[in-house]
Order: sequence, then structure tokens, then C-alpha cells
Amino acid sequence: MPRILFVEDEIEVLSTLLKFFERQGYVVHGAQTGADAIDIALRNPLDIAVLDVMLQEGPAGVDGMDGFEICRSMRDNGFDRPVIFLTARATEQDKLMGFELGADDYLTKPFSLLELKARIEANLRRAGGAKSQYRYGDVIVDLDAYEIRHGEEIERLSNRERDLLRYFIEHPGKIIPREELLRKVWEYKSGVATRTVDTHVLTVRKKLRDEAGAPRFIQTLHGVGYQFIAREST
Repeated sequence: MPRILFVEDEIEVLSTLLKFFERQGYVVHGAQTGADAIDIALRNPLDIAVLDVMLQEGPAGVDGMDGFEICRSMRDNGFDRPVIFLTARATEQDKLMGFELGADDYLTKPFSLLELKARIEANLRRAGGAKSQYRYGDVIVDLDAYEIRHGEEIERLSNRERDLLRYFIEHPGKIIPREELLRKVWEYKSGVATRTVDTHVLTVRKKLRDEAGAPRFIQTLHGVGYQFIAREST
């Protein structure tokens, strides 16, 4: 899975980012200072970095480096993967400075975790770091296009159906309880009882043209959950 570096001097915010993206299946690294961020970037094969711009205004800004300076140093040391800046400042001058230093995207605080996730996925796709198309025999799943193709026929996916199918595809062969899908896909807290999962699985199955009696893709394990059993074509 993609590996992300988050640089944020507020420990509560950093902790939230690390926990959320780890639950999404990413490999995460966190730093509160510029020195730590650069050290992590040099020692680990990262796929993307998310940098808070205004580190110098927080307690972790003791090394005098803000997000711009961290980005400059990482680029000077050969880091060529995408960089996203997080900032409470949205002036044109700040954005131009960030792009001149090699930033790929900007997200203004406050932001939602889902929006940040979407920005990260988009930048990874552009950089070739996130796979979005899968072939299973005569069936092509294109998560980026929100569709399943059966030859020339196309089945469209909703946002939630796409996220559900992505989770199945990224965990082939794993027995996945409904509660795990609620946490990972719907981000519900543990203990929430709902038939939402079953309804969406049924819809995705129909769009995959999967037969319940002889499933090719999603197998139901009654009283347990689901298992994605399809093997990707090579």
C-alpha cells in the first residue's frame, strides 16, 4: 500500500491523521519537526508527503523550519514524489511559493479527512502510485472512472459502491466481517447495527453480474461476513 509522510506540529491533529490513514490501509509516518521529517524521507521509500506549512508558529518549530523549507530540503535531497501542503493561509503568494518549491497540491484548513484522502489518491494516481483498474477475465473494474465494464456494456458505481469494491479488491481472500466494512468504508464506530452493508454488497454483486449460487467475486459467509475470491487476470 502507498506510504505517506505527515508533518504536523499539533500532536492531536497528527495522531488523527495517522490513525485515519492507517485504518484506510496506508503505511504512515509522522513527524512534528523539519529535522525528523527530512530524516524519515531519506530513510524510507515514501510515495507522498503531506506537509503543514506553518510549523514555525507551533511548539515543534524549534528547528526554524516551516513546511516550505522542509519541501525545499526534501526536493534538494532527491525526493521526487508528490507533496501536498496543508495551510490556514490561502493567499495567492503562499500558493505560488509552494508550487515554485515543488508542491503538487494545496489544501486549506479546516479540511475533512475524506477530502484529504481524495486529494492524496488523485495525486498518487497522477504519479503512478495508486492502481485504479483491475481485470478479472472479461470483466474490467475501473475505480477511477467509477465503472465496471462487461465488454462494451458499462455499469456505473456510486461513491460508496466504489469504496466498498475497492476495499474488497485490496483485501483478496480475506474474510471480512460486516462490522469491519462499516468501520473502514462507512467509518461508523464499533457497535453500529445496520443492513447497509448487505444492501450495498447486493448492488455491487449485481453490477459485477455475480451469481449468488456460484460466485466469482464476492462470497457470503453466513453469520460471519464476506470474502472477495476473484483472481486478477495477468
